[in-house]
Amino acid sequence: MAEVRIYTTPTCSYCHAALRLLQNKRVPFDHVNVAGDGAARAWLVAQTGQTTVPQVFIDGRSIGGYAELSALERRGELDQLLSRAG
Repeated sequence: MAEVRIYTTPTCSYCHAALRLLQNKRVPFDHVNVAGDGAARAWLVAQTGQTTVPQVFIDGRSIGGYAELSALERRGELDQLLSRAG
């Protein structure tokens, strides 16, 4: 199973949707709350070029936020990414 990490804030509705999608698929993931963590937010911007959350990483690769995660799911590509050996 691939390693999944998701960066969120508690008040972000898209974060909650992304977490729900992963939980419904029974995907194990690391959850990082970046609210009030300027260093973590700066790291995310450096890694992704984005200032928004959620930010989802699969096997260390940024796949984007909720829109990208749900698009992968709709196209049937998310399961392929998740099943790859880490």
